[in-house]
Amino acid sequence: MLFSLEPKSRREDLFNFNYELTNLTNALRGSGRLIAITGLRRTGKTSLMRVALNESGIHYLYIDVRLSIYANYGDLVNLIAKSLNDFIFKRTSMPGKVRDALRGLNGIEVSLNPPGIRVRFRGKGKLSIGDLFVRLNEIGEPIIVAFDEAQELRRVNWLRFDRLFAYIYDNLPNVKLLVSGSQFSLLYDFLGLNNPRSPLFGRAYLEVRTRRLSPDEALDFLERGFSEVRVNCPRDLMRRAVDAFDGIIGWLTYFGYSYSVNNMRDFDEILRAASSLALEELRSLISALRSSRYIIILRTLAQGPAPWRVIRYRLEDHEGRSINPATVSQLLGTLIRLGVIEEKGGEYAISDPVYRLAAGQL
Repeated sequence: MLFSLEPKSRREDLFNFNYELTNLTNALRGSGRLIAITGLRRTGKTSLMRVALNESGIHYLYIDVRLSIYANYGDLVNLIAKSLNDFIFKRTSMPGKVRDALRGLNGIEVSLNPPGIRVRFRGKGKLSIGDLFVRLNEIGEPIIVAFDEAQELRRVNWLRFDRLFAYIYDNLPNVKLLVSGSQFSLLYDFLGLNNPRSPLFGRAYLEVRTRRLSPDEALDFLERGFSEVRVNCPRDLMRRAVDAFDGIIGWLTYFGYSYSVNNMRDFDEILRAASSLALEELRSLISALRSSRYIIILRTLAQGPAPWRVIRYRLEDHEGRSINPATVSQLLGTLIRLGVIEEKGGEYAISDPVYRLAAGQL
């Protein structure tokens, strides 16, 4: 269903991303070892990833990396264990091969009846994540390991994932890496693809970007979605949604779901509910950044795009003192890397229209 809030897994539910899907599926079937999916929040990265994995015809592990702020070893290992169990349950031909490949590996037990995997993450016999990937390579068939929101792995301070990924890239030919990230600058910083000191520097990679829908595409999406659920939505209301959500398919889906499933007929009410979600996300983000200066910047940009000098003036006016220009640039750079703002033509703007509304409430 187009208006389903869950990430899509079937081609027929993925609206108008055939070009991106074809490129990604071909990349997964090709010889590339590292593939990145990037784009703004709520532009369909997870859906694109899941559909492409299912379309590729290749065995895969899907790991949704939504870790806590202070992620421990057990957090990550449990995510990997879940993905392994999903893997062997979905691939009926694989349990025996997986058991043989993982036999004798510390910290892991594989049962065939019923099929399942148990992982130990404490003590001397705990699972080594590096050894796990070596054993997956020894299954002898191609396997994709997909990390959704991979930049979250930077919270793991007890394992250098850039080193692990470089080792996989160089030494495990049956394992292909697929990563996605809304905070795409952070994703590239984390992987170090352009950093000469990074283990992954110089490795070839492929990138597929999600995008905003055009106004015509956004209207077509809403019309098809409402037709699918057999709900009549006035065309002027759909056009209002197209204008308000600026082609971001996640918010268009939220509008369609709220109107058709939750029976919310007041557009302003739907917009307030969406803004409340965005506000909670912004508050969580700012809390992690631990500086009130980000609030001042976002409040400024909630009023519209602004050049660097205006942002600096607002910060200095708020604090009643001069601020080092390098500090202002650093603050703006952090928000850009997080995917919250963007810079175009010498002006900074909040990327997401609903985030822009929410920022005015900070």
